[in-house]
Amino acid sequence: MDDAEIDAQIDMFIARSRELNGREIWEREVWNHSASADAIRHFAYGTDDDNPLWLDEAYARRTRHGGLVAPPCFLVSVLYPMLHGAAMKAPLSSLVGGVEYEWTRPIMAGTQIRPIPVQTNCYEKRGSGGRRLVFIISEVRYVDHKDELIGRAKGTIIQAKQLGTQLQFDRPVHRYNATEIAAIEEAWRGEVHTGDRPLYWDDVAIGTTIPPIVRGPLTMGDLVAWNSAIGPSYRAGRSGWIQIQEAQHLLVTNPVTNWSVKSSQQHEDGNLSALRGMPGPFDHGVMRFAYVAPLITNWCGNHGHLKRLYVQVKRPAIYYDTQTFSAIVSGKTRGGIVSLDITGTNQAGELTTVGSADVILPPR
Repeated sequence: MDDAEIDAQIDMFIARSRELNGREIWEREVWNHSASADAIRHFAYGTDDDNPLWLDEAYARRTRHGGLVAPPCFLVSVLYPMLHGAAMKAPLSSLVGGVEYEWTRPIMAGTQIRPIPVQTNCYEKRGSGGRRLVFIISEVRYVDHKDELIGRAKGTIIQAKQLGTQLQFDRPVHRYNATEIAAIEEAWRGEVHTGDRPLYWDDVAIGTTIPPIVRGPLTMGDLVAWNSAIGPSYRAGRSGWIQIQEAQHLLVTNPVTNWSVKSSQQHEDGNLSALRGMPGPFDHGVMRFAYVAPLITNWCGNHGHLKRLYVQVKRPAIYYDTQTFSAIVSGKTRGGIVSLDITGTNQAGELTTVGSADVILPPR
């Protein structure tokens, strides 16, 4: 196809996607309906979050919650907050722009959860070099069996015009020396949990840096564990292949087999990652979101409540990357709210992640 034909297809994609604004859209089935102890454990392990509040029932019973609590990001495992626009053939690549969640209360074990996904907006911008970028904005409301709101999520998918075989990201996989390995192990073993010690709103000062966390080096095991934790995001086999033919902008082709699969499957395959211009498998934006969350929940402890978290991916994390996530207190408001600015950097010192959070802390 020439440029005119490609642009005509993208124009049609935008027009059809805009028709979906305000509508409830189901691109995938719900995976978890209940925050069972097993589902919570599965999600916590899959996202490298060892907080005993989610994992140790005896410990959790002794806290103010009186029982097991699900990590705030557990809602991700119920349904992704990402929609991709109209299902059609179009030369576009999907990229996660940002993920934001807001919670009304902690999620207790046994809570029944029902998501309601709606596409809220579709618009176009021009990127560097005039590249066409189509933004699909979605919102998911999560309610319990009484239809009471548990949380709300907002997701941004960027559909970028494909540029042939042009590399999107060209950097070698990092090889760690003994000093770097020792530093990573020290950071892991020294990870700080506030736990059941109350952290009071009165005692937190603007400009304070909270204890950082380190995640990685990212391995294939992390990617598989992540997908296991959230459940399959696609149908497999014959029915899945037939279904995805109607949304070919979500496809990538294995350069060895010449077989097309949904783009989310490429996270387990080095060949498919290379096809997207990556030196190895890379993380997903919602995966990054769930890996950042323990930075906040470790700090605020059992007496705090994560009210809102926003994470934006600035650079992908590829196979063997390590990221250090940190945050600084940027503001305090009445009602016990503490605001945080979040950053993430990789082993090369590159900025990979930005974000913000609001946490409710008890008064002294």
